[in-house]
Amino acid sequence: MPRARKDRIIPVAPIDRLMRDSGAGRVSDRGAEELAKILEEIGKILSKRAFELTEHAGRKTITDKDIKLAYDQWRP
Repeated sequence: MPRARKDRIIPVAPIDRLMRDSGAGRVSDRGAEELAKILEEIGKILSKRAFELTEHAGRKTITDKDIKLAYDQWRP
């Protein structure tokens, strides 16, 4: 069941633009919504890992370096 518009964190319009900028000629609303949902899930995974790295370092603020390290560890 798709998430309601108010439950989304990432708006669909920028995702549609991102997809078109990547070369897609046409993008369905459901296609953009699905990519937005996936990007939100990935964002949550990376944020959680970045927070773990921050706590391990004895800090309370997530920095760009924490995000980059979390991404490097997650990326296949």
